[in-house]
Amino acid sequence: MKKDERNLENRCCDYARSNGIVAVKLENNGNTGIPDRLFIKEGGKCIFVEFKTKIGYASKEQLFWKDFIGSNSFICNDYDDFVELLNKSLINAKINCYLFW
Repeated sequence: MKKDERNLENRCCDYARSNGIVAVKLENNGNTGIPDRLFIKEGGKCIFVEFKTKIGYASKEQLFWKDFIGSNSFICNDYDDFVELLNKSLINAKINCYLFW
């Protein structure tokens, strides 16, 4: 991972954690192209994020995972965009809870 990409990821994780969001590193699991992080809000709402530098691009495998995961998968190359994404999708989002008896 490039230094700029790592710095972006670390800043974004710090922001998420400061807002009660868990940031799980997804690596070395045998799945090439899996997103860098899984961000989970209490109650289970989550998003997957692949971090890239401003000049970076997603590999074929990363694009496969983005499509496979669907609307909860994002590619991020900017801190401010991440903050907006997290605020919209997790911090200010309503969680749908279903109770099964």
